[in-house]
Amino acid sequence: MRSHRHRAAALLAVAVLLGGCSETTPGTASAGPTSTTSAPTTSTKPSTTRPKKVDLTGVDSCSLLSDAQKQQFDLVKTPAKLKSSAYADATLCSINSGDFSYGVGLVAAAKNGIGEYASGVEKGELTPMTVGGFPALTGKSTTLLPSCVVYLDVSDGQMIDLGVDSTKVPMDELCVRAGKIAEAIIQTISAR
Repeated sequence: MRSHRHRAAALLAVAVLLGGCSETTPGTASAGPTSTTSAPTTSTKPSTTRPKKVDLTGVDSCSLLSDAQKQQFDLVKTPAKLKSSAYADATLCSINSGDFSYGVGLVAAAKNGIGEYASGVEKGELTPMTVGGFPALTGKSTTLLPSCVVYLDVSDGQMIDLGVDSTKVPMDELCVRAGKIAEAIIQTISAR
């Protein structure tokens, strides 16, 4: 889960930089859309069946969620864009919630596929699942920050890396939130 460690370090750096600009107005997280996430499967290999292929070439990582979706999840702080240290030619979009209780990292990886994480499945670190008909992998980490990751397989050799991090929100809630945000991402990219 190399990208998670890089993302968590980058998110921590962004949080420190933005900390002086924080507001004291509390945010209200919403429950999000109804779930279309399938339960994890027992297979060690994610399915390659997708409802459609979505080309991520040239896609801005911060556009993976619409403004309305960002508002729905209280991701109202100005996104920070950083060069991804985990994926070639990709940008990490880091967005914090209004009350800084959690943050989201998004990467549209146009040159990296979900197959790069097959060893994580074999080791039991990641679990195959389906989000809106798209194959995905999910996992938990406490390496730098407690976080839940979802890797969405949207095209051959392309994926979306989603991480939801927090030191204030319980892990199970983070993972539920990550699943709902992943569903919202699928809604956005499916409309393209």
